[in-house]
Amino acid sequence: MITGARRGEIAGLKWSAVDWDNSRIHINVTLLNRTYIGIYEDTPKTEQSDRYITLPAETMNLLREYRAYWVSYRLKCGAAWNNFVTISDKNGNSKNERAEYLFFQEQGNKIGYPMRPDSITKWCADFSKRNSLPHINPHAFRHTMASILYFNGVDGISISSRLGHSKASTTSDLYSHIIKEADKRSAECIADVILRKKQG
Repeated sequence: MITGARRGEIAGLKWSAVDWDNSRIHINVTLLNRTYIGIYEDTPKTEQSDRYITLPAETMNLLREYRAYWVSYRLKCGAAWNNFVTISDKNGNSKNERAEYLFFQEQGNKIGYPMRPDSITKWCADFSKRNSLPHINPHAFRHTMASILYFNGVDGISISSRLGHSKASTTSDLYSHIIKEADKRSAECIADVILRKKQG
């Protein structure tokens, strides 16, 4: 929700993509799934999807805490942790990668391998069911971030850049109903400040 990143972009995050000095992450990999390949790495969806996303201090602190947990978990696993993982590209060509994915598998002989993107979807669905909530899917968090930014007056180009859309018009088309609602609120805000008398 904080990054607005796509599910596969989050699953593909590696520690090398975390820029601690500038409080941001680099989205330059996405994980996808095909029946005949399995989980594979690819470049993000569009050229603009290869992007840096600045994170608030609270999220960076959470990442630091998680990093400490990640290191301790890896040490606890010992030899069961795969220091290198074999993963395919979109053409099915295998390559060896250092196991530095933020979110990793924890069972069997795949400990340290990246988490499957559909595991995120399943976790959200299970969480919704356990807590008697309406269905939640990971993409909804992306929409929530965009809606929050629109309602708080952030310009469409900045939102489009954060989402990694190829064009700002893509963002405005997808969120036209949100933009209209935000514009109505803007009109009320202007009226409150300039036209309406204050009570008391």
